[in-house]
Amino acid sequence: MKRIAFFLLFVFFLSSVSFAQENETEEDVSPFATTKKKVLLWKGDVVGVYKNRVWIKIRIYRNQKIAKYSSEELKSLFDSKKDYPVYQKETNLPVGSFLLREAVWEEKKIQPKDKYFEVILVGDFSSDPKSKLSGVTTDTYIASYVEEDFYVEPGGYFKGRFTPPRKSIVHPKDRKEMVLITRSLFLYGQGTDPSQDNFNPYFNDPSLATLKELPSYYIDKYEVTNGEYSYYLKQTNSTPPSHWIGGKFPSGEENHPVVNLTYREVEKYSRWVGKRIPTEWEWEKAARGPGVVEYTNRDETLSYQIITTKYPFGDDYDSLLCNSRESKLGKTVSVFELSTEGSSPYGAMGMCGNAPEWTSSWYELYPGHHLKNFSFGKIYKVVRGGSFSENAKNSSAVSRSYGGIPNLTEDRRAGFRLVMDYRD
Repeated sequence: MKRIAFFLLFVFFLSSVSFAQENETEEDVSPFATTKKKVLLWKGDVVGVYKNRVWIKIRIYRNQKIAKYSSEELKSLFDSKKDYPVYQKETNLPVGSFLLREAVWEEKKIQPKDKYFEVILVGDFSSDPKSKLSGVTTDTYIASYVEEDFYVEPGGYFKGRFTPPRKSIVHPKDRKEMVLITRSLFLYGQGTDPSQDNFNPYFNDPSLATLKELPSYYIDKYEVTNGEYSYYLKQTNSTPPSHWIGGKFPSGEENHPVVNLTYREVEKYSRWVGKRIPTEWEWEKAARGPGVVEYTNRDETLSYQIITTKYPFGDDYDSLLCNSRESKLGKTVSVFELSTEGSSPYGAMGMCGNAPEWTSSWYELYPGHHLKNFSFGKIYKVVRGGSFSENAKNSSAVSRSYGGIPNLTEDRRAGFRLVMDYRD
């Protein structure tokens, strides 16, 4: 008797375990066990039935998924899949399936501007035994579904999605090559001569509080040339610079940097082309590099190694790499004749000598400096880069000058290059 009772208890236990497993399988399955869901690709209302319901005409309205499909792409919708469910419009219940044999298109009916297109489908209809409808009627529609992921692990979503920015681009309007200046901390100025306007009191003790962080941007590889500026004048019907005899730049100097422009003239050009004038810190960083390398100590504190250079090509001046007074050329040269060895760490050319360049920064003291000068304030704009008529010191990457006397509309002080923000 005890053995029979024990046997019954054992059978009951096994049944309970089996029931629990089945119940868990049906009800406690994670919603993320599958990451696929059916999504409507297109829906075609039946608007005509021909030849004993073997030929049917359907009307497909363009939704977000197929709105941008070309005619050939629309036709390809019916190439891979041949079996389509048929539903009743009023109830959305399935009434059968349609096996496609051929799709007949009318070119005039699939124009991109139309909200819908029509196509005749030739095939066989099989009714659902549970449905009261025995055939395709205008009270039905055909639909096509695709499977899409509705849940993706964060790591899987971002995997392979980051595309590093291109190191150089060609601007779509002025067709000028631009080089990328990557986001980083930036150490500006110099820290040895407090009597100079480019003295940075925090130069030799950089920290997060005193360094500047500049976002990524593109800067023109070459200065804007006479030929490029002349094209702009013709496009906008603007007045040529007063020193252009007969409204034309000097013969043979098409590729020389344009010079003797006012700040307001440069501003107008930048608006026309869709760029902007660089700040003096953006200009300086493009000319000499970030100037500092950040690293983490063992105690997790931050330290900074200073690696600034005086010129775009290094600390030692070379008259072959910088068209300044020491070069004894006495004029500007073509931007394409400059030696590539004189380029900046980012690949920008002509940032030492040749032609001075406007920046958008006001001529003000650097933070923490207390030099007295009547010119400081929001009166004049900073000019950078030196020129063929200035010495090597004034053509260095840290040297500052200014323009705007008597005002920014009349002072023909410099040439220019432009920048464009990089957007992720």
